[in-house]
Amino acid sequence: MNKETCIKYLDFVNKECDRFLEDGRVTDDELNQLIIEFQRFQQGVSESELPEDIKNRIAGLTVDYSRAQIERGYWYMFAVLLSLGLMVIFLAYWRQYKRKRALVNLKSEVSSALMFIKMNY
Repeated sequence: MNKETCIKYLDFVNKECDRFLEDGRVTDDELNQLIIEFQRFQQGVSESELPEDIKNRIAGLTVDYSRAQIERGYWYMFAVLLSLGLMVIFLAYWRQYKRKRALVNLKSEVSSALMFIKMNY
């Protein structure tokens, strides 16, 4: 991987975060796919011959949404629905909020890394 590819991918992640946030709803599948792709990118950067500053900056980017929250999914929601209907509405809202917050944080970190790379390399 070279510097230009790294910049293009960070720009792509930034635009994907914008696209997901614009439609107002972020699904577990969308977020899971973005997390998987981003982890592949981080692995590619760590194995590349990019400068150590860039590698460290990219390795420091995180997505604050665990895969356990994604995998818990619909069975968990169904069990909650059976126990208390209002709780489902609250939990669905809370999970949507956490997904959006994870994307906003990722977008912010990616933008910062993108500017760092463009300004220093």
